[in-house]
Amino acid sequence: MDLGLKDRVVIVTGAASGIGKAISIAYAKEGAKLALADINLEGLKNLQKELQTEVYVEKVDITNADACKTFVDNVANKFGKIDVLVNNAGTALMGDMETFPEEVFRKHAELMMYAPVRLTNLCIPYFKKNGWGSVVNTASIFGKQPGGLISYDTIKAADIMITKDYSAYCAPFNVNVNAVCPGPVDTPLWHADGQLGDQLASATGMDKEAAIDWFAKTNIPMGRYAKPEEIATATVFLSSVPAHYITGVALNVDGGMVKCCF
Repeated sequence: MDLGLKDRVVIVTGAASGIGKAISIAYAKEGAKLALADINLEGLKNLQKELQTEVYVEKVDITNADACKTFVDNVANKFGKIDVLVNNAGTALMGDMETFPEEVFRKHAELMMYAPVRLTNLCIPYFKKNGWGSVVNTASIFGKQPGGLISYDTIKAADIMITKDYSAYCAPFNVNVNAVCPGPVDTPLWHADGQLGDQLASATGMDKEAAIDWFAKTNIPMGRYAKPEEIATATVFLSSVPAHYITGVALNVDGGMVKCCF
């Protein structure tokens, strides 16, 4: 299937590793031109060398409004247009709900809620100019059912509603807006030092890899974590020309983990 993405200009945030890296590779395979943002510039530059397409990379703290505007302006100046925005950057932290630090909650909201709104608003004028555009937000199944991470669950639920609201707002401009809702994904968010694997190990008394494996087999009907490439496939499809009539969808990619029927 021709996805109609050749020479489209695609912004991906949180692109240096994990899901964002897989998304970037998937778009490159479709012939898209890429504008990649992350706070990890070294990771971006390493990825840039791998991709067989035109790639612009910039170190961007998307929690900073001025940095977002500068980045979007730089992308538009380089490529002359913007076609697709993938709001992917994110993080998570386990913690007791009663004592979870408010300042951490606010920081997570800046990264995963306010930044996608900010970047979408900055890109809409370019979509209008094109007469076409697409936004894909990396939400989560934990925006639909609780997963025990108070900031993450709450913000991802907001991301799903943001997606729905923007889908209605942008439809008259021929812009579709969707969300991909992964379940647990085999990325550094689980395996890197201090991340979810270590946090889960501390909570369960298991070693990290045993705790990670236990969680998958206990909670995911397919018994394994998603591969980043499986999330990337859904993301790229939702922003493709053949899928453009699909809008306002929060698509589960979760191995059957969600228990509700939406």
